[in-house]
Amino acid sequence: MKRRTIAILLIIFLAASLAFFGYFIGRNEIKKAAIAREQNPASDFNPGDINADLIKDDLDFAASIPEIKMKFTGMLENELEITFLDIVTKFKDKIIDFSATGERSDGEVISVNYTGIRLNEILSSLKILDNSQNLVVFASDFYSIVLSNNEIRNDNIYLVWKKDGQYLNPSEDGFLKIVIDGGKTNMWIKNPLLFDFVGEFDYTLPLSENMVSESVITYITEEELFRLQISSTPQISTETWVLKFSGLVENEFFITYDDIRKMPQKTVYATLETISNPMGGPMIGSAFWTGVPFSYLLEKAGLKEDALEVVFYCADKYSTSITIDEALREDVVLAYKINGELLPDYHGYPVRMVLPDKYGMKWAKWINEIEIVDYDYKGFWEEQGWSDYAGRDRPDQRFD
Repeated sequence: MKRRTIAILLIIFLAASLAFFGYFIGRNEIKKAAIAREQNPASDFNPGDINADLIKDDLDFAASIPEIKMKFTGMLENELEITFLDIVTKFKDKIIDFSATGERSDGEVISVNYTGIRLNEILSSLKILDNSQNLVVFASDFYSIVLSNNEIRNDNIYLVWKKDGQYLNPSEDGFLKIVIDGGKTNMWIKNPLLFDFVGEFDYTLPLSENMVSESVITYITEEELFRLQISSTPQISTETWVLKFSGLVENEFFITYDDIRKMPQKTVYATLETISNPMGGPMIGSAFWTGVPFSYLLEKAGLKEDALEVVFYCADKYSTSITIDEALREDVVLAYKINGELLPDYHGYPVRMVLPDKYGMKWAKWINEIEIVDYDYKGFWEEQGWSDYAGRDRPDQRFD
């Protein structure tokens, strides 16, 4: 009798546990879906709902598809948000029919007739800053391309919505499509959402690991990227936040958020992974990170001869360090943007470190002070036995 009672209680406990965790997992998935719909209205759209017989012109087509806003941001004097309806009304005199050729991945060259406008018609209304060097275009299906400023000055890049006289099939080509005449077709991306003008761009990962070609990249959104922290997320106002640079330097200084956005910019494509991620585990993701080259800040500070390490102190009481040699690497960035957008609170707003060859424990978030020291500093995780080196090139040496 007692065993039966224990068994029944155990079953009830397991059922309650499943219901409990199922509730929170389901609630989290619903929340993620709602955020996805808000960021990308096309994700909740059924192409079969379009009645082609009722579409007479571009205005009808604009009314039948989701109101997707394309955002032009980054190193510009004036940002811009524009919808397809805006395009077909403001640029109706610039719409052209043209034939574009492209080389497929198998080497075959194709020619397709399109209707659209040259991308430069939109860019002409923007003031691109002199230190901008590249344009990263993010699409709704988490695909992206990188174009140099020289490439975008050419008139061979188009935003199109018709193929062979018919409106694009949303399930195949998207509602809108970027087409580059004379280029490779893997650079023709559908449903572009964000156009981010950046400075120097650095491919920090081997091409074989993450790219189809030198200019085509897949990435993970900031909402999908895992996050770990030692306490609650700090709420920081950039109106009062300052970053202190101190220690063994010739020039101690403070910089504000506005100062950071005016400094030289660099974008890297880098993988963030927690040091405790098991083989094939989910706590890993690659993204675009934009910010100030850290070597620029070290040069601004002027390192003293006995400088050994850089220590990062954070608003959540976390701390960690890297060596001076590691900090001087060209791909190390003090980042304030991820995938063309400002860092969200939970990913370190206003600034965090990006160290492509290191595990996430070294990617300090919510930084409010950087100190140069002459000793081997042990931070939060290092004091608990985790590797002080924490390099992704040594996955078998995660502990000291």
